[in-house]
Amino acid sequence: MLTILTFLIWARRKLISISLFLIIIVSLPLSFNQISNKMDYLGDLIRNQGSQALSTWERVSIYSGNIAMAVGGFVILAPEVAIETLLLMDPRGKDRTFHSDFAMGSKHITDIIEEYTLKVKSGSAPLRSERIPLRWGAGQDAYSMFDHRVSLAVAGGGLFLDYQKSGDTYKIKCRITIDVKYSEGYKFKILNAYGIRLYIDEAIFSALQDLGWLQPYFAHYHWTLTGNVFD
Repeated sequence: MLTILTFLIWARRKLISISLFLIIIVSLPLSFNQISNKMDYLGDLIRNQGSQALSTWERVSIYSGNIAMAVGGFVILAPEVAIETLLLMDPRGKDRTFHSDFAMGSKHITDIIEEYTLKVKSGSAPLRSERIPLRWGAGQDAYSMFDHRVSLAVAGGGLFLDYQKSGDTYKIKCRITIDVKYSEGYKFKILNAYGIRLYIDEAIFSALQDLGWLQPYFAHYHWTLTGNVFD
């Protein structure tokens, strides 16, 4: 639908474009509820009978849903989690390394690094950190949208910091490692109001992992901070 709408706008067929857009908006509540109802059915089926109970068509449908979720990541301007989702479809299941400092756009991440840096400077923490768990709590809802972008990609992962003395400052080698996979017991609630509900039951995607259709892997994000970053 989005592709057709884009084409019509490009073709400047305004009346048809507006009509199609309105149809999409009006049909969204029904579509959301249908998706959630399907999630209910498939989730119960998998938990009661196992992943082998899925028909071929249901497996293909879920596999296509993984693609749709990746597209959704791009739509909400969260490309990192979108790419992570697509790479689950690589049958090799190999670890991935990305050289990107996108996580520095998150206040939660910068607060963690700043706090650890102060400890390093005071001599109360080692130059090489242990794994620092990355969790976003309910009290952090006031953070920016960029924080949500980062949390979607790396929440549940671990941050590692390696400090190297450089004159009066430190060079900080940063790494985030995240185990990219679906968890059977996790449900991501998106909307539940005014008779409309939409959620993602990861059990249905976890079933495809059990069947070998999706391959979990580790993603590593590397970047380096130099100079008096937190002075």
